[in-house]
Amino acid sequence: MEKYIDRLILFQAFRRDEVACLITSLEHDTAARDLAAATRDAWYSVQRALIDDVGQALISGNYLQNHLCRVIAGEENGFARMAEKGVYSALKPGMNQEAIHENLNDSSAETLILLAASELAFIMEIYRYDFGVVTDTPDWLGQTSDNTGVPSSRELIHEAMIQEDNLDAAIQLAEYYKNFGSGIFGSASAFSAAEGGLVPLKHIDPITLDELVGYETQKNALIDNLNILLSGFVANNVLLYGDSGTGKSSSVKALLNHFAGSGLKLISLDKSSVYLLPSIFEKITGRGMKFIIFIDDLSFDENENEYKVFKSIIEGRVAPRPSNAIFIVTTNRKNIVKDVWSDREGADDVRRRDNMEEKRSLADRFGITLIFPAPDKQEYLAIVSGIANHSGLVMPEDELNAEALKWEIRHGGRSGRTARQFVDYMIGIKNI
Repeated sequence: MEKYIDRLILFQAFRRDEVACLITSLEHDTAARDLAAATRDAWYSVQRALIDDVGQALISGNYLQNHLCRVIAGEENGFARMAEKGVYSALKPGMNQEAIHENLNDSSAETLILLAASELAFIMEIYRYDFGVVTDTPDWLGQTSDNTGVPSSRELIHEAMIQEDNLDAAIQLAEYYKNFGSGIFGSASAFSAAEGGLVPLKHIDPITLDELVGYETQKNALIDNLNILLSGFVANNVLLYGDSGTGKSSSVKALLNHFAGSGLKLISLDKSSVYLLPSIFEKITGRGMKFIIFIDDLSFDENENEYKVFKSIIEGRVAPRPSNAIFIVTTNRKNIVKDVWSDREGADDVRRRDNMEEKRSLADRFGITLIFPAPDKQEYLAIVSGIANHSGLVMPEDELNAEALKWEIRHGGRSGRTARQFVDYMIGIKNI
């Protein structure tokens, strides 16, 4: 068994993982009843490698299994990439090799899932390794998850790895890769763009669409457009325009949460990083997942020429936008590029008109424009009431409304953000 880990062809990340290699070595030594000092040292090396997992809110199985789930999620190989694209969607646990052959028209896909099943037979032995037979085991190491509700993506890997049949495990793991991605994309649902590549964002705002009171037309339009994208058709780029604090960026985050587990990912960047878009396109082209490329609070001043770069990219003149991605951009300025009075005056009418059209045409590159206006008094109070109910704030309605109106006068006017800040303040005041 100790040497088998070096024979893995698909699961290279597992083969390189320190903990997996150590457990393989421990399994070999334990079988030989050799608990020499070197084995004991290796055992404590495993503990040191796992200690960072202690206290994490979402774990699957015990802490060793939690670690190995992350390794498996980060695998990127031919099997995982095919699974991303839904090649194995017709397969169900319980199918034998003959049934798999009948349901797959691609011989390469068949070869890869059978190879994956073969390698998983070994990996599952390491996954189920019992530390208690080696030496003193701290209580926390055997702790299992007591999560309730919708299982996390990591728990879905855990379910695959505890299957009795390794072919069933491969089929369930293929389903995981289809829903959550592989490689770096299997590590998170959202990423920020940086010079060195994509950086996974581990902590995502858990806001839901139901928490965003009002703006039903806008939310439904966003959902419809994403359903088109997730169904494999070409969807429209979206521009969200409106006053500050009205829920534009929150709607995008809620949209990501709404479609969690449906193969949707978000890549966030700011206007200073638009030059990275061709490299981002290269990373996501051909992947089985769908992507929102999100630029929050986009606007350009009159002397900034980056808007010309962005316009050429969004038009596809630099590199074509992948069919599995859309832009969603928020802005407080309808035309994105600031108009100045000099654009409206001058002796050269033709040049003046061309300058204004050049700036305003950027907004026209979005097939869908959704406006988020500031709420009126009744809408604002409805938002306050909705947030208060969701947050567990209990107050008489007349008192809640009176305090909310005082708050908005003193703190920047009516908006969803103002309502959220007010409710957070009242919860704090009532609990100190």
